[in-house]
Amino acid sequence: MKDSLPKTEFFPQKKSEHFSLQIRDGLLLLFVNFLFLYFLGRYYPGGVLPWVFGLLFGFVLQRSRFCFAASFRDIFLIGNTILTRAVILGLAVTSTGFLLLEYFTPGQELLFTMAKVRPVGLFTVIGALLFGFGMVIAGGCVSGMLMRMGEGYLMQWVCMLGFLVGSAFGAWQLGWWMERFVLKSPAVFLPHILGWSGAIILQLILLSTLFVLAFVYEKGWTSFYTMLKNPFAGKPPIKILEWLNSLKGKNFYMLMFKIPWPYYAGSIILAFLNFTLFAVWGAPWSITGGITYFAAWLSTLLGFSPEKWAFFQKVKLLEGNYVLFSQVQIEYFKFPLVYHFMAIIIGSLLASLLAGEFRLRKWRSGRFIVSALLGGFLMGYGSRLALGCNIGAFFSAIPSLSLHGWVFGFFTLAGSFLGGKVLLKYLIT
Repeated sequence: MKDSLPKTEFFPQKKSEHFSLQIRDGLLLLFVNFLFLYFLGRYYPGGVLPWVFGLLFGFVLQRSRFCFAASFRDIFLIGNTILTRAVILGLAVTSTGFLLLEYFTPGQELLFTMAKVRPVGLFTVIGALLFGFGMVIAGGCVSGMLMRMGEGYLMQWVCMLGFLVGSAFGAWQLGWWMERFVLKSPAVFLPHILGWSGAIILQLILLSTLFVLAFVYEKGWTSFYTMLKNPFAGKPPIKILEWLNSLKGKNFYMLMFKIPWPYYAGSIILAFLNFTLFAVWGAPWSITGGITYFAAWLSTLLGFSPEKWAFFQKVKLLEGNYVLFSQVQIEYFKFPLVYHFMAIIIGSLLASLLAGEFRLRKWRSGRFIVSALLGGFLMGYGSRLALGCNIGAFFSAIPSLSLHGWVFGFFTLAGSFLGGKVLLKYLIT
């Protein structure tokens, strides 16, 4: 059960008949991207890098079939931890990259000031529980939802509708949480408590321990001891070597588009892209802020006033108290992450077309429509409450040495466990 999404095709197509057409459409889409980047550079240069990296993230997600939701969900549903271990590896590589950026940026705490160090409290716990539950019944996390939208999964377009509503509702209602919890909660940066050496050692111990536990959970202690005695006698090293050996003699097209990328390769490339984005743009990977801005823009078309919502208000410290100041005007399409989340969809679509894999796939039954809407809503609301999703509050927050990233990850796991129970009882029959 790699994927809880149904595989039913809306318009079944023979690959032999449509492969060349998809290649043509993929090349046309690539050309349109270059034109769009040209006009984006003239209209809003700040959106160019987020768009380019969005394309890259979407491409890698599709080629490696990398799914954060499955990394949490499959632990409980099928006892498989291959994706879980791949995510942990990605966290380790991203952490290394972030620390190198910190080391080569003297004179400031780069991670504390520019990365994903956020307040942590009850809102983090509740938001993560809602997010974890939602992503399991919806069939994917935020990055997975965008990736599958690009592949033609109609259920994930329904999920996006729910996510937009949940995100807008969360942005509007965030003021209640900010006044009572968020503005009174600390942003815990581990080096401030443990020192840099202590924080790095703790990070290493936690990631290593989780990797070992995930391995043992699936394969048992005997397999773990065997692997320690001879690392190249088992998996995943042998699988990686086999994959590398299979690449010999293959042309560029086969390497890039036809041969599936292992989860471990996907995790390492995503990690590399994450800290590269941080290095060149000044901020690590994040998604949901852009979706919230887009949801707010749609809300204005329906007569709402997002400039009055807490998410879009400025926060200032005035005479010892935090005060929210309403913005007079919001320039929705001058927020860079709006272009980023759209580009992830396009990047996945581009990879699907160039591989000849794009298909429109419908949901199996009406229950999946309900689960997609509800799951999307819970993810949207939970991500606003927890100040991020599986990317900003987890894959970028933990390498930022932020406590809120670890809290979000743990309670997302708990929410995934509950979501898995519902998935098995009501959706998978």
